[in-house]
Amino acid sequence: MPQYDERAASDPRAEWLGACEAARTKVYRALIAMGAPRADAEDALQDALEVAVRTSVPAQRPEGWLFVVALRRWRRHRWRQRIFGPLLPRTPAFAPDQDGAIDVLVELGKLPDRQRAVLVARHVLGLSQNETASALGIAPGTVGSIGHRAIKALRERLEE
Repeated sequence: MPQYDERAASDPRAEWLGACEAARTKVYRALIAMGAPRADAEDALQDALEVAVRTSVPAQRPEGWLFVVALRRWRRHRWRQRIFGPLLPRTPAFAPDQDGAIDVLVELGKLPDRQRAVLVARHVLGLSQNETASALGIAPGTVGSIGHRAIKALRERLEE
């Protein structure tokens, strides 16, 4: 059980860092759902937490803020690998355990990045439509539209 610290209760910065630390597992799972390999997800999350320590103006929803920063870090890392690393065939981060088994994460990985980001923000992180729009820099109506199309595409794939 965490100890109550009077300074942390009155210090908004300490409260922000505590909220970011509390969101760590949720954001890590969201990065995995976005298709990041475990090591890359850990690195991107660590980078995002370092940015959280240096940031001066905390966001209202640490989960969304941390997710967007970590996602950008992971995407930047991925681009660098593509440019400077050898070109290797991309394989999904997850494979079904059994033949014929359906793995939602594999199907989620087949969606375009924008659709995947909206679904993860909405259903893994639990952000509202407006919070998702703010975090991803798109209009709230666009979030609804993208989410609807993504769920429809997943349904069609899973019914096959």
